[in-house]
Amino acid sequence: MSRLHSLRRLFFGGFSAGVLCTHLAFANVASAEDVPSAVGPVIKLFKSGRLPPERQGAVVEMICNRGNEYDLRVVFDQLVQASGFSSELRLKTLGWLATAASTRKVKPSGDLDSLSQLMENSDASLQLAAIRLASAWKLKSVAKSLQTIVTNDKTALDLKIAAIGGLVAIEGEDSKTTLIDLANRSRPMPIRIQAVTSLVSLDLELASQKASDLLADATINDKPQEMLTAFLDRRDGSDRLAFALKDQKLTVDVAKMALRFMYSIGRSDASLSDVLSKAAGVASDPPPPTQEEVAKIVEQVIARGDATRGESIFRRSELSCMKCHGINRAGGQVGPDLSAIGVSSPVDYVVNSILNPNLAVKEQYVNTVFLLDSGNVFSGVVIDRDDDRVLIRDSQGKTITIATADIENEKEGKSQMPQGLTKFLTDDEVIDLAKFISELGKSGPYEIRKIPSIQRWHVMINPPKELTDEVPHLEFIRELVLNSKPEQWASAYGKVSGVLPLDELRAGPSPSAMILQGDIQVNEGGKLAFALKSSEKFQVWLDDQPMDSQTQFEVQAEPGRHRITIRIEPSVNASPELKVDISRGRDSNVQFEVLGGA
Repeated sequence: MSRLHSLRRLFFGGFSAGVLCTHLAFANVASAEDVPSAVGPVIKLFKSGRLPPERQGAVVEMICNRGNEYDLRVVFDQLVQASGFSSELRLKTLGWLATAASTRKVKPSGDLDSLSQLMENSDASLQLAAIRLASAWKLKSVAKSLQTIVTNDKTALDLKIAAIGGLVAIEGEDSKTTLIDLANRSRPMPIRIQAVTSLVSLDLELASQKASDLLADATINDKPQEMLTAFLDRRDGSDRLAFALKDQKLTVDVAKMALRFMYSIGRSDASLSDVLSKAAGVASDPPPPTQEEVAKIVEQVIARGDATRGESIFRRSELSCMKCHGINRAGGQVGPDLSAIGVSSPVDYVVNSILNPNLAVKEQYVNTVFLLDSGNVFSGVVIDRDDDRVLIRDSQGKTITIATADIENEKEGKSQMPQGLTKFLTDDEVIDLAKFISELGKSGPYEIRKIPSIQRWHVMINPPKELTDEVPHLEFIRELVLNSKPEQWASAYGKVSGVLPLDELRAGPSPSAMILQGDIQVNEGGKLAFALKSSEKFQVWLDDQPMDSQTQFEVQAEPGRHRITIRIEPSVNASPELKVDISRGRDSNVQFEVLGGA
């Protein structure tokens, strides 16, 4: 059987991309003289036009991940054709090509100027991805187009921000004049923030001065987090920014916002923490407690700690506990899951973990710090690595890809939970927090429940009026909810009891309808039973089927992912709540899991 015929069998027979990779690796080793490309047989099949549409995405991804510059050229030529790829595949391909450029340092051969066609696309998502790819390729021919995007008042903010980053990547030092102008006080704050963010990589001292002025002008409604991250991710960046801020006058709220963000991403750099703490009017980072002090705190936790108050403290957004730790499979995966930590760990371990997180870091959560040739610094838990790249998970749960060729040095770092995070808490709050964590998993209100609830919810950000003004028509649910984009949703988490406190989700003083979603994975089909409890008026849809306002119902669920959508109308009730329990229906052998995560 010929190699090409064998490949056709793989594609048409339903094998996975992983199996195909293994097969190709064997074929290439066996006949390297005949096939100079790592994906030569796949390229032939791709160019033949006989590839089934359902296999096209896996093949294009493989070519982008393993192909050489000539292979990528084949993909690029198809990408820029008006009818070459579907919109979804075109968007994915732009991302795959950008990854190939950043990790393997490979881009398509020949003239790439036709990428500018996609930069002018009416689809904003494609336009944004094309700008990012042009930046990754440092495509000088699009610099003028990027300048136009940046200076056009009608351009969407996210495109402007991407274009500013592209100018820096393409023009380097030549873009400094543009960035200085964009960082001036006359510019809108979001543009100033992005300009200073981009300036960090070109002139750290100048960027520090501009950032200092920006923070002095900022209000609590501004969002300088990306700019702060740029300094923290730069060698000596936090020290330079701290020096520039030393004599600057910041409002207390802005200083607290910056300080809390810094801690929320696992950083407690001494110089910057001290300056911001002074401006915020809070104490400097306390030293780790002695073991004698820990023992006294443990006595207080046992004697008077309140787990109910402690759970409320754990859920505070400024502490970011839920971003790092999961409970009942809902929450971050950066740190250990805490669902049963009270059963496995004594109280003194819990207290030490809160007050001295660097004392004992479990091996799978060891942080690694990478210094790159560019001067950038990244840290996180290594989740995978090979000859071309390292994948790390940072303190926000974000996966970062680092090209191995760009790494100058790496070393073991500290815990991703920063020392001193409890500076925002009173002594009593520390005691209550430790009490709550030490009760997790024990028999009682914080035990692991036998009947699962939806614990991780998606909450629609700024839902359209068609969904909030009145009970929406089914077509609106299909069009505006089920076909929405991931960036239109934020995560929210139920309490250990499974109750979702809706007051935490209120966007303002006036009650407004909320759109919530939960996910269930059915592994073996059968009847699912739903039980809804709420203090508020609600309507329910399972996938695209209306369940009206039923508090209990059963459905026959086929294998696959299912989505429950709830439109809920919070009243002026002080503590509006929602809880959804899911179990097997009568005489059902259905196998399912309620999906959690960040």
